[in-house]
Amino acid sequence: MAQSYGRLFYHFVWATWNREPLLTGPIQRHAYALIRSKCRELRCEVHALGGIADHVHLLVSLPRTLCVADFAEGVKGASSRALNKARVEVGEGFKWQGGYGSLTVSPSHLRRVIRYIENQEEHHRAVTLWEAAERIEVD
Repeated sequence: MAQSYGRLFYHFVWATWNREPLLTGPIQRHAYALIRSKCRELRCEVHALGGIADHVHLLVSLPRTLCVADFAEGVKGASSRALNKARVEVGEGFKWQGGYGSLTVSPSHLRRVIRYIENQEEHHRAVTLWEAAERIEVD
């Protein structure tokens, strides 16, 4: 039987609705836990997860059978539904923006991208941002 192999690394970024700074303290921790949980359910390996109050960065490997759009829709949808079900105190409810950005990452750049994601607050404070990595398509 023929075997197939694939190992691709995707850097996703998406924002809260209207870039509202909702991802702080317990809400951020809960959102990140939900994202990690959905990734496990989808059999995706999380390499890094971070962000600031208005957006998330996620570096992940997807199984060969899962397309990028289905992954993004699944993770964003599951996390926003769960945050709203938990009745998180965020005004009228929690919502992600409609779009997202995604880039593939070379294995030789993994460590650099992981550090970038893990140090998001510092990069935004010092304005040492990678323009391509911060691009988010908004619907």
